Amino acid sequence: MRTANRPSNVLGLCSFTHDSAAALLTGGQLAGMAEEERLSGVKHTREYPAAAVQWLLEDAGLDAADIGTVAYNFAGHRYLAGLARTPGYLLRPATRSRALPRAASLAVIHHRYRQRMATLRGLFPNARLRPVQHHVAHGLYAFAASGFSDAAVLIIDSLGETCTTSIGAGLADPDGGIRYRIREAVSDPASLGYAYGAVTVHLGWRRGDEEGTVMALAATGDPARFRGLLARAIPLTPDGFALDPALLPLRVLRHGWPRVSAAFTAATCPPRDPGEEVRPVHADLAGPCRNAPSRSWSTLPAGRRRSPGHAGCAWVAASR
Repeated sequence: MRTANRPSNVLGLCSFTHDSAAALLTGGQLAGMAEEERLSGVKHTREYPAAAVQWLLEDAGLDAADIGTVAYNFAGHRYLAGLARTPGYLLRPATRSRALPRAASLAVIHHRYRQRMATLRGLFPNARLRPVQHHVAHGLYAFAASGFSDAAVLIIDSLGETCTTSIGAGLADPDGGIRYRIREAVSDPASLGYAYGAVTVHLGWRRGDEEGTVMALAATGDPARFRGLLARAIPLTPDGFALDPALLPLRVLRHGWPRVSAAFTAATCPPRDPGEEVRPVHADLAGPCRNAPSRSWSTLPAGRRRSPGHAGCAWVAASR
């Protein structure tokens, strides 16, 4: 709860992951927002957005002591929930070799999250830290920008804590506030963003940055050639979809763990070097990836029917 002497200014942060940015609210109104790379010149920087924060505070005539709440776009303690599935992964031959490395990577991410929160506490001594569930953060800004007073919101990304796909409901209050709640969700390791990123890297582009290149390449290929393979790699389930670990191995949140299997490579093509010529097989592999989101999300319970009472639909897809 906000104490009587806590400042009311709110600083929102995307930091320590990718594309660092900051936004400042004063008096309940947006005072400004800035992406760090625009000021530092470092593309997709993951560093704390020091220049963006300084610019926002100086423009508003404030300093760090005037910030009452720091909202951070991950709730890092939720990563630990992924540990509960480790015994099941150990029992399955297809996931056994990655079960413990995956668990260790989740623990490391949680530890880093605690360190980062300690850093923010030091930077903003009068502020309350508010970790925001990642898909709630996505959903809030998608709904706020949609112009609807009542809408369903679809979020598809690689991983937000343990959530990879969600359908939420947004409602604008008469006083200008916003209420948002996740109604349906799919959890890791079922992740369209992970699968799309895996194919992006296999085709020689950067994951989390150049998926759009793969989407454009898809328009030039034959989507039928690998459609069956992608359907096996991303099978539909009664509650949504899954990833077949024989083709798209269980995620380990560390560098050095391939995202496609030897079986996937044998069925498609060797990994493309970034400097290698783009061949028809690469476009053909990109083709069915473009259709994977619409094919998969429609199996979610909320996706099979029109949500009563919702005037519109806003959506956002994030590759990480």
